[in-house]
Amino acid sequence: MRAYLARRKYFYAKAINAAVIVALIVAFGGWAAEALAHDAEVEAQIIAAERAASRGAYPVDGVFEGSAQGFGGPVAMRVTIEGGYIDSVEIVDASMEDAPWLEMCLGLPDAIVKAQNTSIDVVSGATFTSSGILNGTTEALRQALEGGA
Repeated sequence: MRAYLARRKYFYAKAINAAVIVALIVAFGGWAAEALAHDAEVEAQIIAAERAASRGAYPVDGVFEGSAQGFGGPVAMRVTIEGGYIDSVEIVDASMEDAPWLEMCLGLPDAIVKAQNTSIDVVSGATFTSSGILNGTTEALRQALEGGA
């Protein structure tokens, strides 16, 4: 009977330790997610304050379009400039591109907005498609720099 009680104690001690570890991991995960959300909010506030204090690099606000050769054909891009800053970048038409490669490149417009230029890396494995996106965006930005000409 003693051996049975000792094994039971040992089992309960292990179960409690495992439950504590799981609770700590869950608590840390929640804290980390909250910290990331807070950091993103602060970064957005900093960017908004910087943009309110000065005009960006582009002299004309508006919507500009450009296109460039991708893997399967031309890739049409639309760039919106507000306050002299790149506000949004959209892929207007990439109907000739293969879906898997295009899907790999869907994060590029957000990366361009974050970087405020097209000097970012192409997507490995989808080099031609991402080059079409970057070069089409560059063409639209060139129009914005030339005052919409």
